[in-house]
Amino acid sequence: MIPPFVTALIVIYFIRDQFEFSSISRISFWIIPGLTLYQFFNTIKWSSLNIVIIVALLLFAAAIGYYQASYTKIRLEETSNTFFRDQNGQEVPIYKKVVTAQGGRHYLYGWLIVLLVQIFIEALYLHEIITPLKIWDVFLEEVMADLFSFSRFVGSSHTSWIIWALTSFTSFSYTFWIAHMSPLAQQKLFKKDKFVRIAAEDSHKTK
Repeated sequence: MIPPFVTALIVIYFIRDQFEFSSISRISFWIIPGLTLYQFFNTIKWSSLNIVIIVALLLFAAAIGYYQASYTKIRLEETSNTFFRDQNGQEVPIYKKVVTAQGGRHYLYGWLIVLLVQIFIEALYLHEIITPLKIWDVFLEEVMADLFSFSRFVGSSHTSWIIWALTSFTSFSYTFWIAHMSPLAQQKLFKKDKFVRIAAEDSHKTK
């Protein structure tokens, strides 16, 4: 069991992290949601009731993703950790462009709403006994999963398709809304940030 002091530090760091600009990573925006989607397809048992639930979850995820993305700030940063020397011996930094995002308090609000829906699902659909300790465990598990993405797949108590669906749909929704609302995020997430130089003489070789 994690000591209370360490738990408090983790929660504080998680909240603070939402107000910092961090690099938009394809791992967190594509790979992790993709793995949860795989878990969803791997555990679901198709039925008419489950299809209705899936549609409801998709609509909910679209609304939450739109809300969170609407208030997310995107910016382009230029960072440098290398340089070269010009003909005069002066150091000239080599800049790397990084697309960063800040979710802020509205991202946290959306995150909490998803958490409440998850607890509701576990109580109503999975017939879990909801106690203050159970709520705290779910909260802390989601905090850890947000900070350390792959922890969601290691020792997680999530075994039901409906929880995997909720996680996957909300994650993908946020990704697509971010890409839709921000050209910078779209460049990064859809690999449009690569530049290809074609020499003039190469363009005539196919003629």
